[in-house]
Amino acid sequence: MKKISFLVALCISAVFFSRCKEEVTECDIEGLACTEIFTTKQVSVKNTEGLVVDLDSVVVKKSGDNSVLFSEVITDNSEGIYKLISDSEKENIVKEGTDVTFYGYISGIEKVKEDFKVGHDCCHVVYISGTSDIVISE
Repeated sequence: MKKISFLVALCISAVFFSRCKEEVTECDIEGLACTEIFTTKQVSVKNTEGLVVDLDSVVVKKSGDNSVLFSEVITDNSEGIYKLISDSEKENIVKEGTDVTFYGYISGIEKVKEDFKVGHDCCHVVYISGTSDIVISE
């Protein structure tokens, strides 16, 4: 009876430990040293006359599944510079690049819709493609 109990316990343990394998990602690099700098990639929005556009809210969504990566209500932005992606969202994008869409609104009306590809270098977010200087006609 002791042998059967031992074998059952051994089998259960083997199944348990085989399912607890640590998932290794492409960023699990031994000796990877990241700076503590917090990186944010931004875009500027101007009109065709070169004047800054004061958006009152922005939303950045993944293009494939339309999930929101970032949204913000802007209370004061006379510079026309807006966040596209930051290290806070790094875990929600893939290293090689994720297609995202930047939406900008004034009084609830969509004024900006611009596509980008963003990724990361295992430490910080990076632009892959898209213009950081958006020009719109109001």
